[in-house]
Amino acid sequence: MSCQITSGMVLGCKDSQGGIEYLYIADLPTYDTITTDVDGKIESLDAAGVPTSITWYKYETPKQVSSFTETITAAIENGTVFYDQQATFIFNKMEAIKRDQIKLLAQNPKLLVVVKDGNGKFWSVGVSRGAELISGSVTTGTSYGDRNGGEIVLQALESEPSFECLASFVGE
Repeated sequence: MSCQITSGMVLGCKDSQGGIEYLYIADLPTYDTITTDVDGKIESLDAAGVPTSITWYKYETPKQVSSFTETITAAIENGTVFYDQQATFIFNKMEAIKRDQIKLLAQNPKLLVVVKDGNGKFWSVGVSRGAELISGSVTTGTSYGDRNGGEIVLQALESEPSFECLASFVGE
């Protein structure tokens, strides 16, 4: 049986932090192979054995407001499983340039997203099938201390869980 478990998990130290620092977003390139290092972290996406060129755009977010969630959905009766990956991105200050970029994100049906979490690790969203902007809102706020800005949610429905990525994958 190819799906037998191979190890357990230890509790580990309390040295982890939540949240995401920022996101990288690109158009999902055409490729045929995900190349990983010995630990299974993405090094590159290759087409005919050659790494594809990816133009990444960095999206910064305020501290402690944005997140990445991956929900595992398994149907016992159907023998299926898929992974719902969602990156929730918060931004401050309504501006025309942000409006224009959000519109382009909303129109693009195949985005590739990599989030950098609070522990400095990079995680893929939509590496196989692409991610899409599924919801968002923008608000002026009401009180002087309210957020003037918005939130977008990028979602991917993948057959595999999110890959950890090397920092060099996104050019860091």
